Amino acid sequence: MNNISIKELEEKIEAGEEVVDRYFDSTTTRVGTPRQMTSRRGQDIVTTNLEIPSLMLNELDEIATELNISRQAVIKMILRRALDEHYLDRNQIKSEI
Repeated sequence: MNNISIKELEEKIEAGEEVVDRYFDSTTTRVGTPRQMTSRRGQDIVTTNLEIPSLMLNELDEIATELNISRQAVIKMILRRALDEHYLDRNQIKSEI
């Protein structure tokens, strides 16, 4: 696999050249050299198991399809929103005391 700039990649695509097999690593879906997976904030990723009811899983899948993102991305998005709301509520309660 070769490293390539975005501009060079775009030029090859526009010229009709097949680039997927040559420039993309299907195991990481990243361009160029594979890197260790980390979050946007540079935190290490930890894998966990989560048991949830099948009806809830169906709802998550519907949202994922609607937003055209993965189920995992939906779960992370909802968890982040819930944590943010928790911290905002906690800070608001502290400021009222």
